[in-house]
Amino acid sequence: MERCTTAAEKRRFNRVEESVCAWVTFRKDSAAYGTLTMDLGMEGAKFSTLKNVNIGEQVLVFLQLPNMSIECKGKVCWTESSTGGLSSFGVRFLDLRDTERECLGRFLNQFMTAST
Repeated sequence: MERCTTAAEKRRFNRVEESVCAWVTFRKDSAAYGTLTMDLGMEGAKFSTLKNVNIGEQVLVFLQLPNMSIECKGKVCWTESSTGGLSSFGVRFLDLRDTERECLGRFLNQFMTAST
């Protein structure tokens, strides 16, 4: 597993293991890859794909929440390969607008309060 030193180890917000429909576009090939989040938090998400993903890659993330869609730039902070060619990778959100951050927070809070 490859990791950058500032991502998972210095996470400021909890993540919830919740599947949200998402599309991730990688800057280097401009193709949008449909996927689900494996976990989701205020500053980032974990995804999986069959595509080879590199730390530091710039991406565009589109999340379809129940009441709003969110689109923001992101950066791949870590990758992890598993058997069968599937790769997991973590993206840090870089430019969420205030309204998107509020909507994401409300969405995540329903899972955090349900688990306590």
